[in-house]
Amino acid sequence: MKRLYTFPVIVLALVLAAPTVVSAQHPCGEGAVPYEGFWTTTDGSLTGGRISEAWCGTPQQPGVPGNTLYVESWDGATLGLLYVFAGMAIDGDGAVETGSSVNASGFGWIDYMTNYEGGSFWMSGGHTWSDGTDLTGTVTSCAVGARVTLVNWIPVGVVSNITLTAVFDQCQECTIHVVANSTRIWDGVTGTMPTGFPPFACGTTGELHDMCCLQATITCPIVGTEESSWGEIKELHR
Repeated sequence: MKRLYTFPVIVLALVLAAPTVVSAQHPCGEGAVPYEGFWTTTDGSLTGGRISEAWCGTPQQPGVPGNTLYVESWDGATLGLLYVFAGMAIDGDGAVETGSSVNASGFGWIDYMTNYEGGSFWMSGGHTWSDGTDLTGTVTSCAVGARVTLVNWIPVGVVSNITLTAVFDQCQECTIHVVANSTRIWDGVTGTMPTGFPPFACGTTGELHDMCCLQATITCPIVGTEESSWGEIKELHR
């Protein structure tokens, strides 16, 4: 009698036909927050903000270690409805000069890079990055590249590029990356301090900045789980 070797054929067919199954989900569980996405002031999905940098160090002036940022959203009428980032303090290196072009009369510019340590944040649960749950977390990096414009050796303007990264308390596998620009509105010395800015984190003076052109990206690494294997298929057909 001719024996039919059907088992190897069946198993081979199953191996060739059965794809690897990978399940993708939020790293902190189905429906967890924050939600991944991209928000920007360009399309109106994000509002700009305002910044205070308190002069907490010694001497009391810009760029000194310990000076501390306080950032709040600004919709043109109210501070802090959408987000608050606070407590980022200049590290021990202070503001580091990275380039300059100043003539003999004191006209030109100086570039500085400043790194900040610490900080925390709050983001409204009513926005599209959440399900109604307010979001909180810890700032892991913050850096500001600033260009100071000089006229007759006097700083008359400061424009800055800001980058910030933070992780969420609700899901520490999720990260927010923020890029923004700012312009100095008040130098801490000249004239009367304007209203409608975040409070100073320490003392009573410092600089005030208007923040625009924000981009915020939330990423949550996808978890992939391989569910099918050759060993599992063999077990099914023993």
